[in-house]
Amino acid sequence: MSLSKQPSRGRRAALVRATLASMILVSPLGVAPALAATPVASAPAEVIPHRPAEVLRLAEKVADYQLATMAAGYIPPNTSRDTPDPKGWVQGALFVGLRDLADHSSNPAYRQAILARGMANQWQLGHRFYHADDHVIGQAYLWAVQNGAGLEAIAPLKTRFDAILTYPPKVGLEHAEYTDPRGVDCDKRWCWSDALFMAPATWFELSKVTGDPRYAAYAKSEFNAVTDFLYDRDEHLYYRDSRFFPRRGPNGEKIFWSRGDGWVLAGLARMIPLLPANDPTRARMETVFKEMSAKLAAIQKPDGYWSPSLLSDPTKSPPESSGTAFFTYGLAWGIKAGLLDRQTFEPTVRKGWTALTRAVHPDGKFGYVQPVSDRPESVSYDDTQFYGVGAFLLAAIAVADLDLKPGKDLTIQAPRAPAQAVLNVQDGGVLKDKVLQGGIFHQRKSFSVPADHFIHDGLLAFEGVGWESDLVAYRLYLDERMAVDIFGKKTPGPVLDKIGQGVDNYHDMAPWGMDIFKVGDTVGIGGIGRLRDGKAGQLGASTIHAEVLESGRDAATVEVVNTGLSGGKSNLRARYAIRRGSALTRVTAAGDGQGGPLLTGLVKHEGVEMIYSPPGAAGWAYLATYGKQSLAGDGLGIAVFYRPSAIDGGPRDDGSSLFVTFKDPTRIDYAFGAAWAQDQQGVKDLATFKTWLGARKAELDAGR
Repeated sequence: MSLSKQPSRGRRAALVRATLASMILVSPLGVAPALAATPVASAPAEVIPHRPAEVLRLAEKVADYQLATMAAGYIPPNTSRDTPDPKGWVQGALFVGLRDLADHSSNPAYRQAILARGMANQWQLGHRFYHADDHVIGQAYLWAVQNGAGLEAIAPLKTRFDAILTYPPKVGLEHAEYTDPRGVDCDKRWCWSDALFMAPATWFELSKVTGDPRYAAYAKSEFNAVTDFLYDRDEHLYYRDSRFFPRRGPNGEKIFWSRGDGWVLAGLARMIPLLPANDPTRARMETVFKEMSAKLAAIQKPDGYWSPSLLSDPTKSPPESSGTAFFTYGLAWGIKAGLLDRQTFEPTVRKGWTALTRAVHPDGKFGYVQPVSDRPESVSYDDTQFYGVGAFLLAAIAVADLDLKPGKDLTIQAPRAPAQAVLNVQDGGVLKDKVLQGGIFHQRKSFSVPADHFIHDGLLAFEGVGWESDLVAYRLYLDERMAVDIFGKKTPGPVLDKIGQGVDNYHDMAPWGMDIFKVGDTVGIGGIGRLRDGKAGQLGASTIHAEVLESGRDAATVEVVNTGLSGGKSNLRARYAIRRGSALTRVTAAGDGQGGPLLTGLVKHEGVEMIYSPPGAAGWAYLATYGKQSLAGDGLGIAVFYRPSAIDGGPRDDGSSLFVTFKDPTRIDYAFGAAWAQDQQGVKDLATFKTWLGARKAELDAGR
């Protein structure tokens, strides 16, 4: 049965109406107040909403969060130049979702939002004449004209489409690289998968509203052309565009982008009802829809999500909610429309819906949305975008219309990746060209580094001891450097036990990530060093013993003992610990002051932004840098956290390092951490890194 109207949400509706009254919804670029990151928590089966009223309440919660933050001028991180455009596709896709919500909710805020957006836009489309992305907002205007706006709401839309019919594009569907100086001219047609959501439904609905068959004829012609071109008849999926025909994933699989195919399946769900039942193009659409649906049901991950790259190894892919939302919407709609067998496809819808509910933050923010892109990429729980919310609203309303009965959780959530510590030593190698070769690596619980060990000799995998969580990995060089380096992780699974054994090059990007940090002659990130002549220096030569104290499900700890430092005068014992779900390493150490004060700090790369905690702030303090300082050439934030009472003076800058020196070398306690643009933490720019710093400080202040 269809979802019935629900009572007003009271104060929440009043708040949304008040914010809508003051906004044009242009969303200028801005920074929102810091929104605390919330740890991922799996919703128990008994609280997953299934009944229509429950589903609607969750949809309204997500919509209310989105509308309120838009009214405040907040733009999510890692967006494109299209994001603030009130006529563009990023926000236009949100308003398609709001259409369905407005049709089902008694809260007038959603209807008002659509009408207010149209009036603010003066009912104009985006500025690119032919581009499908700039036509999707027209679907909101077509809803408005049928809900009190009057025919002026579609006058500019009709004028634009009439002009396109008069001057149809005369280009092919072959997609050039975006770096091509000649530009991408195929986008005057629907030469990429996203276009099948953005434009066709606008053309078909205009034809239905006006009674003019020319609009539908044009849309059918373009749909058939792009389907002939991009639809893979073996895999029953659409390539994003022709650039992806020859491309393959790490295991040789074809690359089909989850959200790209999501746009298509959702687009079909919106096109098919707008065509007569006996229309040949509708029959083709229904065939494609059924084929895609069967394929998607077969490749859904056990946790209910679909992989960002649909045919990639599901055990190594993160959750991604925008493709999952579009697929869940399309499949639920297909069941309701009678195109898909309910008994066969309802379990797939249930799993998809369960996964989507787990992407909703307690405040209504919808996470795990892959940022703006044209291909599969990394994503985190904190990533959100307007189009992802639109997809969620579509899915929620379609699921509500199915009137699902409460049932058991059908998903199988992947076990969280464990923390681990790795001390991997080569046995039996022969020194050749100054590198040990031909031996076998064995993991050790403890190891005393021999006196004849030298830098880059191949004795130790990745040159030292390492520890990692599901978010990041670190290594400590077990030689005179004693500096800490960073392995950036794009996937949560453990990697340190597999790399650095002479058969890979962790300086090259791999599916899991890479070594992203240049240490130089500094302590790197959070290594312990000595103050010499006013500068931060590495510890220097010593006898080194390393031991793995803990390597398990929830935490990893290593201990390293240096004896005979500073010419035999000084010793140091240090422990490095990390927890699953955290990017912070906590360091406790005991040394002595012989040879100079002990310190910790960060390498200072050229061009970085230096960040310090506010003076006088209570609790833990930090020094940090952010900028394009990763070896992948993208954003990386690094930080050391310390107690102000434990350091001698304040942070120092010697030109090569930022550092602090410890008052009492026998009681050292500090932490360090990193956030990379491609890891799972969602830190994509300076603003989100500052938010990350505040969240990590709060964890330390709370004793976590």
